[in-house]
Amino acid sequence: MTESVHKGVSPSLELEKLIIDKKVSKWESVLLHLVVFALLLPSAWQSISAGLLGLTFLFQKGYRSNVWSSEVGMLFRKTLTFLALAWVCLMVLAVLDDMRGGEIKPYIRLLGKQGLWGSVTIAAIIYFQFTRTRNFLNLKILLGFTSLLLVYCVVQRYTGIDWVHGFSGKLGMNRYAYDVYRVSGWMDHPLTFSFNLMLVTLISVAECFYVFKRGFQKEAYLWATQTGLLLTLLLLTDSRFPIALTFALILLAAIWEFRKFRIPAISFLFVLLIAGALTLPNLPPEKIGRWGELVNSNQPLEQRFDRLIFWKINWELFKESPWSGTGLKAYDGRLLDTYLSAGYTNLERKYNAHNIYLQTLADTGALGGLGLSLLLIGLGRLAFRVKRRFEHIALPLIVLATLGSGLVQNNLRDTEYLFALWISIGLSLSWLIVQGKPDDRGSEQQLEDLKP
Repeated sequence: MTESVHKGVSPSLELEKLIIDKKVSKWESVLLHLVVFALLLPSAWQSISAGLLGLTFLFQKGYRSNVWSSEVGMLFRKTLTFLALAWVCLMVLAVLDDMRGGEIKPYIRLLGKQGLWGSVTIAAIIYFQFTRTRNFLNLKILLGFTSLLLVYCVVQRYTGIDWVHGFSGKLGMNRYAYDVYRVSGWMDHPLTFSFNLMLVTLISVAECFYVFKRGFQKEAYLWATQTGLLLTLLLLTDSRFPIALTFALILLAAIWEFRKFRIPAISFLFVLLIAGALTLPNLPPEKIGRWGELVNSNQPLEQRFDRLIFWKINWELFKESPWSGTGLKAYDGRLLDTYLSAGYTNLERKYNAHNIYLQTLADTGALGGLGLSLLLIGLGRLAFRVKRRFEHIALPLIVLATLGSGLVQNNLRDTEYLFALWISIGLSLSWLIVQGKPDDRGSEQQLEDLKP
């Protein structure tokens, strides 16, 4: 719920018992909002805001609070068990790689990104939510921020402005195609921007569905407006896979949440797929921009979808060292050698796997794959327990989006995506603290009191 919904309302029974007896700090409120805004800001803003939030949490010794005995706190603590097992796998790999001439430092850095940093950030959001009886996020302020970003991106699409690198900065010509620029907002790359937008859009959709089902049309309208702004931003990026995955998951969420719409939604999807299959191949590629490249039969498949080459090369690397991989330090050299030995000497972009599963197998082998599996199992377990207990779909959508985007991107190695993942999880859990469970009589009574 937004701040306006909970204004003047008593907290739920569980929240009332666990509420931290301290004055709500304006500094904390500002910092929490900055962390949410940083989902769509450059990595420097992300590091600074998350670092300040984590330090504030540690300075106040929030890890000793009784909030961890709450249901949300217990769910998060159990997830940490799986993350810790994943970290053990990384440390074993670090020792093995060091024994064969590698370095431990890259594994420490990866361990920090894949859990330690995120764990403190999520814990901080949960802790600070327990200091207030309503959600810390002011939706109207968030709408203002998103609207400002949308205006900037529309201008960027047609003029190429890039204020991240100074007010005179301009996007390179490699970002210009079909008479427009690929938008990246205040971030460095369109794909980074689009995958973060995907996560923010999905949690907005989930909250919109949740408040709508509980009878708060005004709040649902505001969240629907936020979702519309985010989807418009996503379309401006021209990033094909994130756009397709986001719309597919929104449709899945609608089918999942609203049973009476399942047959119409599935029928609409079927008709849409048939229409697309019949129409797209017959349209001139220039008419549909970057999407036309996928159906241009005049180009070889590997040229249209170069990730097929990246996947093939990294699979070969995995087969050479199946148990512990190439090692993080030696990976780049081994990758180039494999490209050359496979005959791709003239390939302009000799990239990594662009697939988190193949990337993990290639540079850390089956042991790294085990660690990645434990991390994903921990997040999946948290997501579907939350769905069962609280009937909120945000976390399942986050996990499904992460699994899907991992097929075409090293998302769980990307600092910006991991920041968005941890903040999205923390934000989703913070909503549950205030909104309560459907069977929480105290929380339900609050909601009834708010109805006109």
